[in-house]
Amino acid sequence: MRIEKSSYSSYNFSKELIEASELSRVKFDKCNFRWTDFSEIDVMYGCTFESCDFTNARLNGVTIKDCAFLSCKFNNASFFATTLEDCKMTGSDFLNAECGLAQIIGGDWSYTVLRKQSFHKVDLCNIRFFGSDLTECHFNECKMNGCEFNEAVAHETSFYKSDMRHSSLESFNILEASFRQTKLDLEQCVLIAEYVTEGRYTPDEVKK
Repeated sequence: MRIEKSSYSSYNFSKELIEASELSRVKFDKCNFRWTDFSEIDVMYGCTFESCDFTNARLNGVTIKDCAFLSCKFNNASFFATTLEDCKMTGSDFLNAECGLAQIIGGDWSYTVLRKQSFHKVDLCNIRFFGSDLTECHFNECKMNGCEFNEAVAHETSFYKSDMRHSSLESFNILEASFRQTKLDLEQCVLIAEYVTEGRYTPDEVKK
């Protein structure tokens, strides 16, 4: 199927193969992309998807730049060799999608549902995870410098051997996350110590 219009609303693309080498600046609102195959697309740029359903969609090998996916569903979607660069994913749900297979470069992932996702030895620097649900996520040996985790939910979340220096952790449920062998900066260490000691710790106690 070819995309020939600049905008689509409540359109059913379910089980279609999207035939295009490039998809640019198209707007989709409340569209159905269940089981849709995007793998013929090389580059997707500047597109907006709002309240769309990508359940079981195939986005394999697509380079997606500066796109917005607002309150979309990606349940069981496939992201093998997908690149997501500077995308806005606000409020989207990735239940059972394998986001760890994608290359994620920057972007705003605020209020996303990323429960039980696993990332291993990948670069996740400068990503905004504000208010995201990271319950039971595993970030193993990842680079996560300059990220924003403010108000994110981190129940049983692991950052094993990841580098989180210069990332913000304000209003982050630190005590429910695991920072085993995680690289942290001094400010983060002080913040964690304050949580653990319920505010009885002061920076003056840091051993130099």
